[in-house]
Amino acid sequence: MNYPQALPHGELTQVLANIYLVTGSVSMKVPHPKWGPFSQVFSRNMIVVKQGGELILINSVRLDEKGIAELDELGDVKHIIRLAAFHGFDDPFYKETFGATLWSVDAPYLKGFSLEKSSEYYRADRILKSGDALPIRNASYHEFATSSPKEGLILMQRDNGILISGDSMQNWSRPDEYFNWLAKWMMPRMGFISACNFGPGWLKMAKPDSSELMEKAMLNYDSLLPAHGSPIVENARKGFVLSAKRLQSRTKAIDNR
Repeated sequence: MNYPQALPHGELTQVLANIYLVTGSVSMKVPHPKWGPFSQVFSRNMIVVKQGGELILINSVRLDEKGIAELDELGDVKHIIRLAAFHGFDDPFYKETFGATLWSVDAPYLKGFSLEKSSEYYRADRILKSGDALPIRNASYHEFATSSPKEGLILMQRDNGILISGDSMQNWSRPDEYFNWLAKWMMPRMGFISACNFGPGWLKMAKPDSSELMEKAMLNYDSLLPAHGSPIVENARKGFVLSAKRLQSRTKAIDNR
């Protein structure tokens, strides 16, 4: 299988005890009727949970040779978990390179933002449902049931609660070093650059109920480790409850027109 190449990324950094984060990048084609497609490049995060000598990768990002060597020093990659339906193109590399078990949100691996199952290119070993056991100790899996396609969250019951998200819950307070000029210009205008933010692209594509946004915002957590944006190590819950309230108010205003 031809795997996507490793894109620019940073170093593996410890954010909490036995939890590491590395920020990488992704490139998306943006069509233009006159000048053709442009590449919009922005950041994405991989979370690495160390459990004894084993590693669990969440929201995988392919690393270069130096990054893989750092992973090898940290432990053995045993599991990969995909939380976001629109993520996952680096999962095959890790599964087949390390012989790891691949766990996925209940959504097929599709190319780009296609919702056509005929474009499915890969399959997971395990499909996750709310309440399923995870390969992470003292952790639970939570699903956005009203999202189409589905979207997942992991809640670790330690340090006052650690929530790990995919596209749903983001924290881009500003464009970072992995944004190219187009992303720096476009994404603030599209509502992506905001702290404690429900992903605008995900909201538009997946259309979850606002009541479920509040339900997930009210989970018992203090920290958020997102696929997009900076980690929040305290008071994350308060910020997302306020964000969910704003979205609920906006939905009611539209409904009352």
